[in-house]
Parts: sequence; C-alpha cells; structure tokens
Amino acid sequence: MKVKARKVGNSLTVTIPKDVVYEMRLTADTDLNVFVREGAVVMEPVLDEWDRLMMRMRAQAAESDITEADVFQAIADVRAQAAAERRAAKAAAPDDAA
Repeated sequence: MKVKARKVGNSLTVTIPKDVVYEMRLTADTDLNVFVREGAVVMEPVLDEWDRLMMRMRAQAAESDITEADVFQAIADVRAQAAAERRAAKAAAPDDAA
C-alpha cells in the first residue's frame, strides 16, 4: 500500500490507511515504536505483556484454523464442566446440618 510522507514542522508524518488501522486495531491513542529494519521504516504498537500474549495466541489459532467462536465455545464447555463438578462435590459432601 503506497502512502506519501508529508512535512510537519521539522518532521515527516504518514497517514496510516484505514484498512491497516482496522487490521492492527490501532486507535488515535496507540503508542507506536518506530525504527528502521533492513532499510525499511517499521512502526509497531507498543504492547504490554497481555497484548503480546494475545497476539501470539491469535496467530497460533489462525494457523490451526481455530476461530473465536471455537474459543468461546471451549470456555463455555469448561465453565459448564466446572459447575457440574462443584454441584457433584456439594451433593456428595456430608450434610453439616445434622
């Protein structure tokens, strides 16, 4: 995707295309690291540990053809199983009222 650098004061500015903003989940408040790698200007979001973990998990899920719906269903299944186990443990516990 081609964009043009524009002079603003003593710096240059580049408009990030809407498609890239959406794909990278950028907002007007997103902090970016800007650096040069192999002769190219690279901009990447400054991420905290949670964001880095989520990006890695999304990439692994995409490689395995796992969708967000699959993840939500798995979470629901685990929660349902945990609730069933809690109910079973409660039913099997001796009654302290006697």
